Amino acid sequence: MTEKVIYLNKTVYELCREDSEVAGILAEAGFTDIMKPGMLNTAGRFMTIPKGAVMKKMNLDTIKQIFKEHGYEIRD
Repeated sequence: MTEKVIYLNKTVYELCREDSEVAGILAEAGFTDIMKPGMLNTAGRFMTIPKGAVMKKMNLDTIKQIFKEHGYEIRD
């Protein structure tokens, strides 16, 4: 089984391009705009998960926990 890793320094665009599950998990975590057409190709190209958490006033630890529940390892 391939190790699933989320690198918090990568953009949301890069993460979603590398792993198709990421967009759905981000939406589940509260980043619902990521599912809107074009959003990934615009804001996603410069937005990281930590930056998005600050912008949306979300707890980064909660987002990390959701990824862990889906079997991901978090790396900064």
